[in-house]
Parts: sequence; structure tokens; C-alpha cells
Amino acid sequence: MEHPLVSINLVVQNGEKYIRDCLRSVRAQTYPRCEVVVFDNNSTDSTRDIVTQEFPEFRFIANAKNLGFGPGQNKCLALTKGKYILGLCVDIVLDVDFVTHAVKAMERDAQIGALQAKIYRLENGAKTDIIDTTGFVIFKSRRVINRGHGEKNAGQYDREEEVFSYEGAVPFWRREALVASAVDGEAHDEDYFWYADDIDLGWRLRLFGWKSYFVPTVVAYHDRSTTKRLSNNWRDFVALRRTVPARKRMLDWQNQHFTFIKNDCILSALKDIRYVLPRECMLFCYIVAYEPYTLRAIPHMLRLLPRMLRKRRYIMAHKKATRQEMERWFR
Repeated sequence: MEHPLVSINLVVQNGEKYIRDCLRSVRAQTYPRCEVVVFDNNSTDSTRDIVTQEFPEFRFIANAKNLGFGPGQNKCLALTKGKYILGLCVDIVLDVDFVTHAVKAMERDAQIGALQAKIYRLENGAKTDIIDTTGFVIFKSRRVINRGHGEKNAGQYDREEEVFSYEGAVPFWRREALVASAVDGEAHDEDYFWYADDIDLGWRLRLFGWKSYFVPTVVAYHDRSTTKRLSNNWRDFVALRRTVPARKRMLDWQNQHFTFIKNDCILSALKDIRYVLPRECMLFCYIVAYEPYTLRAIPHMLRLLPRMLRKRRYIMAHKKATRQEMERWFR
């Protein structure tokens, strides 16, 4: 049986806390044909020494500055040859059969552009049965959440199925889909730097006719440094949001709006305006009152707006999914 090449691309900055466990899980993979690239975004800790001294079989690329996750993955995509790409974050530990099961699933259906693993929570290096994510869900308000986040596993997500979009901790992509969905030669939008690039690319993959597909036998563990569960009400939302670093909140807010500008159908947005507008107004009022730092994104957003509209024109001109096909994902 032929084993297609899998490129495992880890983009990291200052990952000394996690990188040993992450790369040990890569080394332990049962799949026989992988190439591994560690792309270092100008780490100032011991990340480089750990990789070069303890994992010399992996290719190490030292970049002179921090490009962010998406641009780093674009660089890795250009430097590797795999039919499939595992886009790895350093705070992930893979099950030993992760790649084996992922390749098996992708080979069954050539329309799967991104595979979503069943990701459990990792706490202080210990594996748990608490679900971190099984992919993204999007609502008519355009709120995006991690499906199953914070739930105890009880078999409720043991069925293979499509999801709106993969989540970006450990995506498994088909190279063909990334190349076919690129805009301006970029699979990952390099204007994002970090955060929400997974929602953007997952939305665009679906617009371009590719599936995001959840496979529960593909398992990983994630030490998420921010929220550990979904909010149940507005007060809960505020409490959880305050656990997220200010820069991440700003980039999330900025990049999610870039994503809506680029990928959402105008008629769909207007149809759902009674859901979208109240949430946007409440969130903006909250930011003005309690997160003025986030407002620093506005000048940057205005400068990039013409570029985002140009990207939107390209995406809308090349999309394959109909408005009705996309609307079925908005809950």
C-alpha cells in the first residue's frame, strides 16, 4: 500500500514549556512517511536548543522575526512536499495514531479539504476526558464557538460528520485544497498575523467547495491557555473574556470582522441582521466601556479595508458554494 507523504509543520515562538512533549508525540507517530519542519518565529527562550539538540532528525528553520502563525504556515507550505499538511501548534500532544487515522479518512473522500480532530483538554501535561473542541459552529449572529468545548466526553461526538470549519490547534489539510483556495498566493491571510485565521480559511475552503470534516478517531490533546468552557450568559461572557490576554482579544475582534467582510454573503447577512446587529452593538458597547485597548485595532482595520474588499471580490468571483448551501451552517 502506498503511503502519501505527510508534512508536519510546527510554527512556534518561545515554546520551551511544551515543545518536548509536542515533538515526542510527533516522533511516536505510527504513520511511516512524514517530514517534519519546526519553523521558529524568533524565539528568545531555549526552544532552538531543545529542537536542535534533542530532535536533530527534524528540520529546524530559524526565522529572524515573528511572522505569526499563518504566515509561518505559508512558509512551511512552500518548503514542504506532502500531499497532506499537519499544521501543528506547540501546546498540542498527538495520539500515536493521529496521522494514520487522518490519512485514512482523507483518502476516502477527495473533497475533504481540512480534517478536524477530536481534541481533548491537556492540563499540566496530563490528558483528560474533557473536550477542548470538535470544530467550529457558527450562529446566525455570526458568533463562532468551539463545539463541545468544556464538555465531559460521553460519546456525544463519536460520529464522523462535516463541521462548519476546523479549529486551528492541529488542523490536517489537503495541500491541493490550500493551494486552490489561496488568495494573492496566500492560503493563510498574512494580514491576520495570528488568531481567527482558522475561521477565515475554513470559511473560504467551504466557499471554494471543500469540506471541513470531523473524525473522532483522530485524537489530540490541547493545553489551551485561555477559556476552558463556553459562556452561558452575558455576565459569564464578561468573566471569561477577562481571562483572555488583551492583545488576543484585539486581534480576535479585528480578524473576525475581516473574515466577515471577506467571506459572508451580503444577502445572508441582511437576512440575519436581526441576530447580527444586537450582538455587534452589545459587544461594541462592552469594548468601549471595558476594553478600550481593543479599539486600537480600528485605524489598522480602516487602512486594510480596501485590501479586504479586493480579497472579497476575488473570493466571491471564484466561490463554488451557493448562498443557500452556506446558510445551512448558520444556526
